[in-house]
Amino acid sequence: MLLATTMLAPLSGAIAQDESQPGVPQISDEIVVLGRNIPEPQRATSQVATFLNADDLARTGDDTAAEALKRLSGLSIVGGKFAYVRGLGDRYSSARLNGSPLPSPEPLKRTVPLDLFPSNILGGATVQKTFSPNYPGEFGGGIIDLETLRKPDENFLNVKLGIGANTFTTAHNGLYVRGGDLDWLGYDDGIRSMPGELRAIVNTDMQLSDLPDEEQEAIGESLVNSPLSVIQNGNLGPNYEGSVEGGKYWDIDSGAVFSITGVVGYKQDWTTKEAIRQLASEERIGVNSTQTETALDATVNGLLSAALEMDSHVFTLTGLYIHSTRKEAQIQEGYNFNSEGAGGFVTESNSWLQRALWMTQASGEHDLSDQFSFNWRGAFARSTRDTPYERSLENRSAPIDLATDTIVGQPSIVFNTRHNINFSELTDDTWSAGGDFYWYVPMPSARELTLSLGYEYTDNDREFISNPFNFTLNTSIPIDVAQARIDYAYSPDNIDPNRFQLIDTNTQGVNSYNGELTTKAAYFQAEGELIPTVRATAGVRYENARQTVDVFDRFGDSTAFDTAISKDYWLPSATLTWNFTDNMQLRGGYSHTIARPQFRELAASQFSDPETDRVYFGNSNLTNSEFRNYDVRYEYYLGRNQFITLGGFYKKIENPIEEIQFTTTDFSFQSSFINSPEAKLLGGEFEYRTRFAMPVDSGWLADQEWLFSVNYTYTHSEIVVGANDMVTERDGDQVLASSYGLDGSPLVGTPKHIVNAQFGWEGESTQFTLLGGWVSERILARGEVLTKANRLLDVYEKPGFQLDAVFRQDVIIHGTDFTIGLSARNLLGARHIEEQRGTADLARAGEDGVADFNTYNRGRSLSASLTARF
Repeated sequence: MLLATTMLAPLSGAIAQDESQPGVPQISDEIVVLGRNIPEPQRATSQVATFLNADDLARTGDDTAAEALKRLSGLSIVGGKFAYVRGLGDRYSSARLNGSPLPSPEPLKRTVPLDLFPSNILGGATVQKTFSPNYPGEFGGGIIDLETLRKPDENFLNVKLGIGANTFTTAHNGLYVRGGDLDWLGYDDGIRSMPGELRAIVNTDMQLSDLPDEEQEAIGESLVNSPLSVIQNGNLGPNYEGSVEGGKYWDIDSGAVFSITGVVGYKQDWTTKEAIRQLASEERIGVNSTQTETALDATVNGLLSAALEMDSHVFTLTGLYIHSTRKEAQIQEGYNFNSEGAGGFVTESNSWLQRALWMTQASGEHDLSDQFSFNWRGAFARSTRDTPYERSLENRSAPIDLATDTIVGQPSIVFNTRHNINFSELTDDTWSAGGDFYWYVPMPSARELTLSLGYEYTDNDREFISNPFNFTLNTSIPIDVAQARIDYAYSPDNIDPNRFQLIDTNTQGVNSYNGELTTKAAYFQAEGELIPTVRATAGVRYENARQTVDVFDRFGDSTAFDTAISKDYWLPSATLTWNFTDNMQLRGGYSHTIARPQFRELAASQFSDPETDRVYFGNSNLTNSEFRNYDVRYEYYLGRNQFITLGGFYKKIENPIEEIQFTTTDFSFQSSFINSPEAKLLGGEFEYRTRFAMPVDSGWLADQEWLFSVNYTYTHSEIVVGANDMVTERDGDQVLASSYGLDGSPLVGTPKHIVNAQFGWEGESTQFTLLGGWVSERILARGEVLTKANRLLDVYEKPGFQLDAVFRQDVIIHGTDFTIGLSARNLLGARHIEEQRGTADLARAGEDGVADFNTYNRGRSLSASLTARF
């Protein structure tokens, strides 16, 4: 049905006035459609949205959804996986797949990491930046709806092989542990399974220290030693990828069409980072170290989609499997000037991070008549995260002289008691079902009113279990054992109560939890022309949700930390679209939305982030945040995929959740969460796309269609604190919000400027694109905001400018069509920079007073691929 704004003047078959015979009507066949040059994605939606289509994915050649989406206006990617829409953090943006919600494998977040989705399974994506009632009420910056490959237009089979290299990693030395025989594929062959002796104790509420010495010793000796503990150094090879994509359809006698689309892919990448790691306060550098880290990322993915299309009905069944593993080894060495003894340290750590996502979705689209249609969907998705044998071992040396940075006495290196081994598992299940009913109501003057109503049910169940252990060191252990290599030191001969003894680690807090969020929602929306050229959309969503968090360890429930939030909301939304010419329109909108705390933020216990080792304290007093959103956008369409858009947005946030830091004696970051009183977000977006021909008479140049696009986003964010505003801390105490010094501070993760640009050509058999992107600095982690001496400083990330180039050429070899693909990433060699500024310790931080919190070279990446098309 036509949802676009149209003006028929006069209408075909409609009655018009005969100017030659006043008062006598006649039939006119002339049709004038206002808005006919507006492309379908923008014409069919009344919302402010940005679209990513199959052509965009092919042009940019990006490997993951995260990389592809950062090309769109208003989006930036933090940590390589979390999308920030309009500068708002990952907690304020959500992702869906084919309209169904997704679970997350992240232990501390409900947000889905977008690096998990290879681009070869995607047919496109929609980023909607204004709220409409058919989407969840948790809507801050926007919602990202990924679309998988579905119904093929023709039968096809593509086979792709690729190879790549990084100038900083490939053919250079890197770190790794031997592991198992299937590590290259991203699957564990069983070597990392928890030993049966240890599993038997974990399944009880007994502590290891309660066991007899001989039984405790046997459990310690059962842990895999050398293959999973010894970090080796070796030359790293190139990166590889391969995929098979196919689609086929059958015409059935009844006029129906049945089709299948499938994708299977594999990709592996080596990455080495040699980072400077410093941690600074206002007065000095507290930690000064270098860290070398090598990771092997392996991803296996599969997609199968089947569709049955009949005259008035479409049924689709989609199955998705993604398995992504990161095998990592790391050595960090330096000095901690605040630890006891003020000595040097060397920390060795390695991990096996295995993430997986399964999803099955069934959906249907039904045209019941000319006036009624009904769409439905149901899905089950499971996301898992398995990290067995996470090891960290810290060695310490003799004290140093702070004035000269020299070791005092003999550098007698010894092991301390911080040899930690952790087994953690996360399972996140999401059941969802929804339906939308549409009634197309005829209106006078051939206009149409669309009434829609729908219902959606979502149940998200999450369980995270962490089992940390520690080898204690007896003070009478021989020095040669203390200084031995890790696999010799922790050999069976040295595991006994007189040397090394495995115990439960209870000092890291209650890390395990169950979380559940059940949401029931219904909505009503009306869309139609108020007057010719002006279309309005208005609706409301009712959402009832209950969110619970139950914290526990394996010794029993910790009910004192359990919490629940149960609230319902009426969330209105309205937009107006004015088509004042056949290729221009103006949109304006208002909406009321919410954001909920993460599961782990609500549990008032101590816990640690397994990826960063930072210590957090939850706050059971957190409440939901509420948004008032205002948007306006002007759109001018110049032709096929050519347009100019200019927009502005303003958001007022009540009770935004902010992360705050505290100092410890050893300069560790410890964090908690509060609801700040208010925040404001003001920004603007500009985008321009065009296609043109070169003004020269050259055969090759004249045969190409040249393209240029640029988008720019400006965002100003500010926390607002009144003189009498109060915040509730995790212990339940209420304090003046002004005491945190947050007033006027920007929101964490919000850059002021984002720019993306593309330039290149497209011909009948060739394509070349230069892609540039720049994101201004942003606060990555807030330092201490309480007014005190020698406080920790904010951490700033400087993403900088990245320049990429992508080339594709179609060729025919022995009668078979092939596509050659070449790409070069980070051509200018931009570094990854995280820094703290303002320290007075210029001797160690440099004359500019800047400390490198986490700074390293990313190198330049080159890749080549060959795709056969049958």
